[in-house]
Amino acid sequence: MYEINFVPKISEINLNEKIKFSSLIDYMQHAAYMHADQLGVGHHQIFHKNLTWLLLRYAVEITRYPTLEEELRVVTWVAESASPKFTLRDFEIYDEKENIICRATTSWLLYNYRKRKIVNFVDYWSNYDAKEKRALEYDFPKLGLPEKTSTKKIMKVRLHDLDINRHVNHRMYIEWIIDGVSQKIFNKYELEKLEISFKDQALYEDEVLVETEIEKIQGKRQIKAIHQITKGKKKDLISKAVTYWKAQR
Repeated sequence: MYEINFVPKISEINLNEKIKFSSLIDYMQHAAYMHADQLGVGHHQIFHKNLTWLLLRYAVEITRYPTLEEELRVVTWVAESASPKFTLRDFEIYDEKENIICRATTSWLLYNYRKRKIVNFVDYWSNYDAKEKRALEYDFPKLGLPEKTSTKKIMKVRLHDLDINRHVNHRMYIEWIIDGVSQKIFNKYELEKLEISFKDQALYEDEVLVETEIEKIQGKRQIKAIHQITKGKKKDLISKAVTYWKAQR
């Protein structure tokens, strides 16, 4: 297991004076990067072997959003996977009182970017050691697509959106999805759960379309949103997601 502390900065605080959802994603991404490096399977150790890690799925649940300058502790570990093709990485984020405020589970595959094929990560990770513990009991079910479109937004990929693999970083997909919800909803509700699936890559100057269907959950002060992100004139699917929003107190 690996842990690292973060303190939210003013640039990471949103218009509701709480930390941005994408900033929590950043913290987890950095913790994963550092832990993979410690385990000998980080970017600098495998990229020259024509290998890289590709993120497939993300499920995140947040119980409370921290505010400016709270000290947070991110814990991450590799969880047991039933497949030699997919590895699982889980996260917990703790506040100063040792309350868990965020839980997440992620699914990854090891990819040979020269041969353009998936490889069994156990063949390259001789000291692979997974924990039985899971942050979320989640089996990565198939996600649906919007049937009725409530909002549409067009984005163009900027240089700023790219990561060390030269494609759009997964954090940006999440920001696009949040952008697909109206400010009226954002002012009244806060994101408490996200499930996202990454299907393809977006590259520099690609034009992407974010389509969102909004549903009110009967009997609860909650909203469910179903999202899809496509690119180009053929609307090739690159990501789909479901988000759940609760009324702010």
